[in-house]
Amino acid sequence: MTPKEFKKKHKHYLTVGKLKEYLADYPDDALVVAQRVEDIYYEKHGWETLKKEQGNDPFMFDSEYSAVWSPVLYRDDKECFYLDLHY
Repeated sequence: MTPKEFKKKHKHYLTVGKLKEYLADYPDDALVVAQRVEDIYYEKHGWETLKKEQGNDPFMFDSEYSAVWSPVLYRDDKECFYLDLHY
């Protein structure tokens, strides 16, 4: 799935513009972490990934990425910036 296909298919996703707004209250050294989701979301619920091929470099691997649904704002924790992959 390409980014354009994803945006056409889905209504909710995090954009760089929205991310910048959320990050305004966080220090530059805050750790960014993403929610781990179970394989069942991909295998049984039809989640698709954005695939990024690394080309002919033997030291690079092809990768798959999931779009971020939204940040989770824990107002009492500015040491980490949390990202959810689903609602």
